[in-house]
Amino acid sequence: MAAIFALLAALSTATTKNGMAAVSSAAVSVDATIEPPQISLGESAQLTVMTSGTGALSVPLPVVPGLEFRLVGQSRRIEIINGVTISSTSTIIRVTPDEAGVFTIPGPTPRSPPLVLRVTPGSGAAPSLSPNNPFAPGLKSLIPGGSEANGIRLTPDGSAFVRFEVPKREIYVGESVSAAIQVGMRDGFASSINSLPKLNSADFTLNSLSLQPERAAKVIDGKPFTVYTWRSLLSAIKPGTYSLTFSAPVTVRIRTQPRSDSVLDDLLGDPFMQNFFGASVSKNITVTSPDTAFTVLPLPAEGRPADFSGAVGSFKISTDISSATNTAGDPLTLRMHVNGTGNFDRVESNMLAGDGHWKTYQPKATFNQSDSTGHRGDKIFEQPLIASQPGVQTIPPLVFSFFDPGTRRYETARSAPLRVTVSPSAADSAAAPPTALANAAGTAGEEQNKGLRPDHAALEARTDSLIPLYLRPRYLRITSALALLFGGGWIALHRRERHARDRERQRARLRREAGDASLQRMAAASAARDTALYFSSARTALQQCLSAAWQIEPEHVTTAELDARLGPEGDDIRQLFALADEANYSAAPPQAADFERWTNIVRRRMFAEDTP
Repeated sequence: MAAIFALLAALSTATTKNGMAAVSSAAVSVDATIEPPQISLGESAQLTVMTSGTGALSVPLPVVPGLEFRLVGQSRRIEIINGVTISSTSTIIRVTPDEAGVFTIPGPTPRSPPLVLRVTPGSGAAPSLSPNNPFAPGLKSLIPGGSEANGIRLTPDGSAFVRFEVPKREIYVGESVSAAIQVGMRDGFASSINSLPKLNSADFTLNSLSLQPERAAKVIDGKPFTVYTWRSLLSAIKPGTYSLTFSAPVTVRIRTQPRSDSVLDDLLGDPFMQNFFGASVSKNITVTSPDTAFTVLPLPAEGRPADFSGAVGSFKISTDISSATNTAGDPLTLRMHVNGTGNFDRVESNMLAGDGHWKTYQPKATFNQSDSTGHRGDKIFEQPLIASQPGVQTIPPLVFSFFDPGTRRYETARSAPLRVTVSPSAADSAAAPPTALANAAGTAGEEQNKGLRPDHAALEARTDSLIPLYLRPRYLRITSALALLFGGGWIALHRRERHARDRERQRARLRREAGDASLQRMAAASAARDTALYFSSARTALQQCLSAAWQIEPEHVTTAELDARLGPEGDDIRQLFALADEANYSAAPPQAADFERWTNIVRRRMFAEDTP
């Protein structure tokens, strides 16, 4: 026992020598937190300085009049997050106020922001037993695996937790809401997170999950934790009432002897030192968050606009044109900006339809996100236009319809009309000079007819050859050149048509090969009972054959396009598209007879589109 106390004294001396706290230098980050940020006089707060990186950095204890700082302990840990090794050091300092007031504590480095501690007057009695005070005597811990505080449920050994945060619990089908998944690991007890957090529900989708989490030091129930936060977008695929949970596999250290048998637990305040001296083994466990109740509402059928594409959120639109002046026949670019918050993957628009004044082409879209999850941003549609005639032309307003969860109704945003001045083309201008020349020639003839007439008969012009003009060498050269040009143009046109036929045959061959490959993947997926791969391959095969028949891109073959082109005849194809969307989340795969039915439907559609 004397040897143990001597070792403890040596560790304490080495840690607090010259009143300095030696911590790892954070080439990546230096974070400082104080918990709780408000206490009563007579209580204490905990200042945690977490550093990550290599090297050495000495952080002196802060000096603030009215506050007493005392070093409690220090721990270092090496974690593996998704295969990336992170080394960090946590220094814990107890802060005890001598008087009430608002105190500003400088950061550990010149670039660190200051921390604020508010101290309210106390009653002069013993320290409060509030759960916000990590140093209050007699404070009871959370019951392992049972009680919850602020949505936190610790594992049975108190080493880790998973927490799910979402701004609201009632959403609509297709609506995207920001979600935060937190994995907390107690310093010295949990060593690594073995994979990304997983959503334990087949009725929701989790999109744009950040690969690298945010990291922060927190004090929970008086214990130091490192909290990793992933941010994502959560959306539901069908209405109903659900209960969501998240889980994460972690590696923790488990004691091999009862806690009551360890004499060092009461002597070593540092959890890292407790596990270092106490017998423990590593164990892989799965940590699950408390249940989160969710209500998913269907989108109303009443008042749904005809151009509604499934966009749910809050959006605004604006339009602009590449140039306010143009020449007839030259292309312009019309742009429509859709900005706001919502499910931008369902934001679609056909923009301007062609009419007698404008010839239009298929628009293309790009998305610029304003946050890490893509919930906020600006989607830009660009459509080429060509004016059919000169003059001052007006581009009519564009409309975009969406469902706003805030107002609980469909909204239609409209842009302002745009004016474009179109000048005549060069071909139109070239047609004017002959008329002007004819008028000028007539005027000159009238001027010549005025005055005296000649007193002798005007003779016709003389010629020195009786050879017809069309047989003279100069005209023969012209006619020969014209013949050569005609022959070369005919050959070039014939060659282009032949190449076009070759390309069309090649495209047909590639479509057949792609269809055969999709059918093979469908057969393999059917044999392996892989529902998601089967319906994904079936939808790809139908998109390929329908895009070739409709002369559009395969990704533009959507449910809305099926409704517009096929009508009631496309019920089977629409149902297959819906099954492809839900197959990834369904836990009950269809029977073999279902695979055969859908395979026959795909084969009939592919044969119908290939048959002229």
